[in-house]
Amino acid sequence: MDTLQAIEKMRAIVKACQEDPLEWISWLPVQASFLADPSPIKLLRAGNQVGKTMAGLAEVHFQALGRHPLRQVATRPPGARWEAWVVCASWPQSLAIQEKLWQVARRHLIDDCRFDPVNGFHANKPAAIYKNGAIVRFKTSNQDSLDLAGATINLVLFDEPPRPTVFAEVLQRVKRLQGQVCLTLTPIGAPVDWLRAMVEEGTIAEHHTRLTPEALVPIGEHEPLKLPDGRPMDAAWIAEAERVCLPSERDVRIHGGWETRTITRVFDAFDTGLHVRPITGLPEGEWEIVLGLDHGTKEYKQSAILAAVQRPVKEADPYRVIVLDEDVGAHARSQKADALALLEMLDRNGFSWKDLDEVWGDRIHIGGTGDKKANRDLQANLARLLHVDERSLKPGILTVKRGVGRNKGSVLAGCRWIYQLMVEPGAFIISPRCAHLIDALEKWQGADDVHKDKLDALRYALQSHIFRRQATLSRASAARTLRFY
Repeated sequence: MDTLQAIEKMRAIVKACQEDPLEWISWLPVQASFLADPSPIKLLRAGNQVGKTMAGLAEVHFQALGRHPLRQVATRPPGARWEAWVVCASWPQSLAIQEKLWQVARRHLIDDCRFDPVNGFHANKPAAIYKNGAIVRFKTSNQDSLDLAGATINLVLFDEPPRPTVFAEVLQRVKRLQGQVCLTLTPIGAPVDWLRAMVEEGTIAEHHTRLTPEALVPIGEHEPLKLPDGRPMDAAWIAEAERVCLPSERDVRIHGGWETRTITRVFDAFDTGLHVRPITGLPEGEWEIVLGLDHGTKEYKQSAILAAVQRPVKEADPYRVIVLDEDVGAHARSQKADALALLEMLDRNGFSWKDLDEVWGDRIHIGGTGDKKANRDLQANLARLLHVDERSLKPGILTVKRGVGRNKGSVLAGCRWIYQLMVEPGAFIISPRCAHLIDALEKWQGADDVHKDKLDALRYALQSHIFRRQATLSRASAARTLRFY
């Protein structure tokens, strides 16, 4: 073979890999074990970065094609109906998974099947249709049950812990066709005790791995997977992943453990020697001044945190947060007194109310004596003290969302975001003025206690940054990189 022939052969191999990547992939041990399992219900349980979703989508793809590289699957006559559902917790998650299927399956889909980075396979009823007639539908489980009326399903993939009601409903539909239910998940974000019980009683076949260097070496290879920048996913990388994770969540998020662990300190990375410094002014750059309020009617319950936030200049850079001051009511006080205290705190830091970029407050608080505190009443008192119309007070006090989408998970999300700042050198600084917040960071163990009030105020101040959303989604899907982990 001459040089030109070798180049052409290499080009053909590259093209084949791009068009049908799952035919060429070297699977991780836990992925291969999961894919080779014909059990009616099977689970791949692991932490982040082990390729759970890709293994689940590969199972869907191989069965849709009617051929499987790791085991026998039932043959289908030409034109026979076959349908799979991929069930996700939310539309953004579904959109990401739809894109992954598009990247691995596009050669096998009908010409009219198109993927859009914003709308997926379809904004209302997304489905990928294969040339052999197989259909893969994408569903979200943010309701108590799915629309299963008349559904006949051969395969269902849950990519996050489902609700027991949804799981039971789907299971009955799949059993009719002797199909398969697959779950690929990290056990966090929803109750999983019922799922664990089904595994322990043998109803669900489980494939689990901890995040170890050996688990990240594909079968037949000697080197671990690599990150986009070429860094190996080795022991040092795993140690770094553990370092930036909340200690209570490490076993679940990193290693796929069943339950979070009780710890002595949530913020064990907080070090007064590193993080507490006198603030004589803000460093150069653009800073947003934010205020967070947690209402209370008892001693030391009313808490306000004033902070400065600098957004990253580059995507890989961390946020920078400087906590400037705090106001904690040492005794029960009126909302007029709360308003005065806020203005005094701003003044001693060289700010006025109009210098604030955002103000976030807790929802209405009603104390045990019937005393009420609310953002609207506080805003009215501030307006009177500043001699402006209440409707003209800028910025107004925004109320943090509660209920759907902002439950216990929002507390953990905020703590996780703050914790990751703490482990980045220079990214989290707090003034010695914030004695109560410093005490809370040193002592809080996760309980709903007096320490949590100060931390809630800090989370509220950082609300829009913790839960920031991309303003636009890139349509340059061809430039996106497919990851198998």
